[in-house]
Amino acid sequence: MVVACPRCNKKLRIDEEKLRFRNVLFQCIKCSNIFVPKKQRILQNKTSSNGKILIAHSNPFIVNKIVRLLKNNGYSPIASHDGIDAIIKAIKEHPFLTIIEADLPKINGFKVYKRLKLTCEAKDIKFLFLVTSDSNNKNDFFTYKDNCNFIKEYQISSLLIEKIDLLEKEDGL
Repeated sequence: MVVACPRCNKKLRIDEEKLRFRNVLFQCIKCSNIFVPKKQRILQNKTSSNGKILIAHSNPFIVNKIVRLLKNNGYSPIASHDGIDAIIKAIKEHPFLTIIEADLPKINGFKVYKRLKLTCEAKDIKFLFLVTSDSNNKNDFFTYKDNCNFIKEYQISSLLIEKIDLLEKEDGL
């Protein structure tokens, strides 16, 4: 089982048997913090539910922010910076979720969505669109609002993991 240090978020692999005793203390190997693991800090192994998540965004800062957040929560992120690369990686890696920018370069996020939903290899991939208030694809939002999930870019830190967990529960993973 993997537990995250509350101070530095370093992932520590521990034996599940040790967790059944109350008030067992652990020491982080990175920051030497001593802590008692709490239920919310225990990370599930997402590899059993295909913990791969594709991030397709043109801004490297946002990609790095999402990658860090996903890794700290036990997911396996895959980064892409344009629509063509996103399609190739989605077919090759088969993630359970694609977090995609609506205004992605080369091929926008909605066209990537349409193309992947038409392929047999990728039709069951879920999509979470990252949108900004100045998006160029306002008509596409109304077209896809019933079939897709949306999150605003400024909500990444506060809502992203919660949204992903809801999407996993919908799939029964």
